Amino acid sequence: MIPILTTQEIKALEAAADAQGISYLRLMENAGSACAKTIRTRFDKTDKRKVVVLCGKGKNGGDGFVAARKLQENGYDVRVLLTCGSPTAENAQEMFERLTELEIPVDPYDAASDRQHARLQEADILIDAVFGTGFSGVLPESLQELFSFLRTCKGYVVSIDLPSGLSADTNEVESGAVYADLTISVMALKKALVCAPAKDHAGEVEVVSIGVPKELYVSYDKLVTFTRKEIADWFPARDSDANKGSFGKALIVAGSYEMPGAALLASSACVETGAGLVRLAFPECAYAAVTAAVPEKVLLPLKANRFGRISAQNEKRLLDTLSSSTACLIGCGLGVDYDTQALVRAVLQNAKIPLILDADGINAVQNDIDMIREAKAPVILTPHPGEAARLLGCTAQDVQNDREGACRTLCEKTGATVVLKGAGTLVSKDGVHFSMNQTGNPGMATAGSGDVLAGMILGLLCIGLSPLEACIAGAHIHGLAGDTVSEQYSLCGNTPSKMLKVLPKLLSQFE
Repeated sequence: MIPILTTQEIKALEAAADAQGISYLRLMENAGSACAKTIRTRFDKTDKRKVVVLCGKGKNGGDGFVAARKLQENGYDVRVLLTCGSPTAENAQEMFERLTELEIPVDPYDAASDRQHARLQEADILIDAVFGTGFSGVLPESLQELFSFLRTCKGYVVSIDLPSGLSADTNEVESGAVYADLTISVMALKKALVCAPAKDHAGEVEVVSIGVPKELYVSYDKLVTFTRKEIADWFPARDSDANKGSFGKALIVAGSYEMPGAALLASSACVETGAGLVRLAFPECAYAAVTAAVPEKVLLPLKANRFGRISAQNEKRLLDTLSSSTACLIGCGLGVDYDTQALVRAVLQNAKIPLILDADGINAVQNDIDMIREAKAPVILTPHPGEAARLLGCTAQDVQNDREGACRTLCEKTGATVVLKGAGTLVSKDGVHFSMNQTGNPGMATAGSGDVLAGMILGLLCIGLSPLEACIAGAHIHGLAGDTVSEQYSLCGNTPSKMLKVLPKLLSQFE
């Protein structure tokens, strides 16, 4: 579990470490050393040795001085440019003095110097240690020009803590911020490194420890992201004498004459994720389309109304099937009218098993959100921003402007575990603690992607994960599937059907 901390939380952690005897100077030494070590793991076995370190006058510059010293001691050809004059932060001054003892070339940055620009162009590695979490406001024009020039250089750009020009606590980007190939985030992640558009400047992100005791982090777990290994630990082992009943009976209520594909995608995702038995309840008028794929599913064709959607006349049959199921998903491609609203209401009122409301399942209750809180069973909501906005009575842009706030309010109003989809999907069961997903890409922004996610969460519930675990794991693996498809094909060619094809092999990483 990697925390995503604010600037104030980081300051509080540093102060707590200092109070325990780990001085600020030691923390700076550890930070710079960890950054140098991370760089060395990538370049020690190459012939790339020319390094230019751009240092500011504050603590981030101090980290840069340490990194420069450590790289020089390990055979790298290092030069330092002071971009904002001599260091002013006390600990940075100490690290600067240690640096000069090694006779590493240090020059004040001169925007008119052709020699300095040539060195920047020739460098194999460019280390950005100008501004860290303390930066806010607008970059000086001279630094905007410098950072713009870096984009023309051949060297691999490494930012320490943050790409200079980003404000740690927002996703906003001021003009001229550094574009890094790698950002080495010290102690924890920052919002700017995980939220678009700011994160687009970060490149690959690696978090390094600097010796702050783990127990000090306990109070700062409100916003986190989980690692692949942690998620894999949630998956139960399959006993050698297991049978299909060991892995749950999934019920999916989905599809309509207009949108049969949603039912196919959700049921296929549930099958591929490992559910023992998948039953698909759908309107009989969509029979031909629904039977076109996924032969593993069991069919429950139901009477359709005049709109080609499941009729409310099927309530008893549906509830009988619900009573013998492990978990239920309702809503994918269901459509919204009186009949579907009545069915969603009946399922909410009678379910005693975990229930996922997705797509039209959410839309069906937007005018009576209280029925979610009144449900007897655990409920999972999987809205995209537009669906969340309809539940909250605001706009999709309002949701996007404060995704944590929107997720928190949905949890408070419904008592459900909420999966707020989008870039950096948020999951919360209490509106206090949030998990932010870090996999996925814009190619996944296509119709049907959410149906796959909903079916995956259902499958994970059936094999034994808790509702919260299933949501976090589902979002993570769903994003990995999207990343795999985009790498193999393209962002434009990223389709839910292709994601389903790569899913089985991806799951081997979690077994």
